[in-house]
Amino acid sequence: MKMISPKFHAVLDYLLVMLLLASPDVFGLSKTASTLAYALGIIHFLLTISTNFSGGIFKIINLKLHGLIEFFVSVILVILAFTLFKGNLVDEIFYACLGLLILIIFILTDYKRSLPVIL
Repeated sequence: MKMISPKFHAVLDYLLVMLLLASPDVFGLSKTASTLAYALGIIHFLLTISTNFSGGIFKIINLKLHGLIEFFVSVILVILAFTLFKGNLVDEIFYACLGLLILIIFILTDYKRSLPVIL
């Protein structure tokens, strides 16, 4: 069941960017985990403002492609949690939960309700 509209997904994306940028201080992430969180925050912000939906400014990236990118990122984050961050419980839990959160948002978002492409 697709319960998240593209408009609400945009709101969640901006909240996710804020979470990523605040998380190193809030959760006390390691240097490597902090650097990745900051990079992901900036990249996700750029992805969001470039997506063709209500939260996008430039509207170059199709919402379905946006969703696929988030899907692959979520899987990679879960894998990183149990490989790169194995041994640091805070980093491991943070990235496992972050990956699962992004995956849940991907599963629940209705990507068929995207805006038409404007040329």
